Amino acid sequence: MLRPDVSLNAHTTPEEIDMLLEQLRAPGSGGELAERMGIEFVELAHDHVTATAPVVGNRQPMGLFHGGGHVVLAESLASMHSYLLSGGKNVVGVDLNATHLRAAREGVVTGRAEVLHQGRTIVSHEVKMTDEAGKLLSIVRITNMILKTESKG
Repeated sequence: MLRPDVSLNAHTTPEEIDMLLEQLRAPGSGGELAERMGIEFVELAHDHVTATAPVVGNRQPMGLFHGGGHVVLAESLASMHSYLLSGGKNVVGVDLNATHLRAAREGVVTGRAEVLHQGRTIVSHEVKMTDEAGKLLSIVRITNMILKTESKG
């Protein structure tokens, strides 16, 4: 389980961000489902986080990247980012909406979650999924609630 040693905010140094990103990349840090899907975190900042997932292994029966894969990638990004922004407190998803615009049959799907709102108890993200050519595949909006307790790992 990821245990941030620093809180992610506008004052977090580049070195601290690199350390957090390395923790995100450690096996199992994103949870069992994210690991099973092959989700890899590639970029982290106080206002956004980016990760990728391969299409192969995550297709539905028609050969397309599964719509649920978009949602898992989005929730992995937004929930992990909310967790880091909260300084390691438990977060739970309270709302999620996904709009699928285009399909991917091969390659890698990239998700970029950007903070829309960060309050004391609520963090909302917009996550845009793109293919390797940069074409928009889906948009997911997710809201997480920050609980008062820290994660027990």
